[in-house]
Amino acid sequence: MIRTIVALAAAAIVTGAGPQAGPQAIPRACHFPAPTLQTARDTAAWCARDFIIRNGYTDAPASSNRDDIVLEPGMDAGVGFDDAISNRRNTVSRVPLRVCETGTGYLVSFAMPNQLNMAVGKGVAMNQYFMGLALLQPLVSLDATKSPLCSVPRLP
Repeated sequence: MIRTIVALAAAAIVTGAGPQAGPQAIPRACHFPAPTLQTARDTAAWCARDFIIRNGYTDAPASSNRDDIVLEPGMDAGVGFDDAISNRRNTVSRVPLRVCETGTGYLVSFAMPNQLNMAVGKGVAMNQYFMGLALLQPLVSLDATKSPLCSVPRLP
């Protein structure tokens, strides 16, 4: 199933019909990896990790392509683009801890560097098609992600 979804998305991108075709990239869409991943949960983890890295939340530099970056209404309101990206730097670890299936898609949990309370972290939510990626504003419980619908991702 996941291979079919990734194959269809890759075909759409190659033919110019996909979300990243041309200069009008969709920043809340997954930038799928070249090789396919084994499970949908692994793909969700890949998408979430790529999203937080390219949006400047980790210790890695943000994407140099502004079309790849999403400004979050609640968090980035009232500041300029460069300040918003600077304020994000190193606020989320780039290692996904858990991937959980939700009623509408996936939730991927990440720790926050320099966080004293290790029971909470940040979460990236997306739909079942790996679209609509968003960093959740409220903190997510890292302990609550141990339900049967969650797993530790396996990424390359």
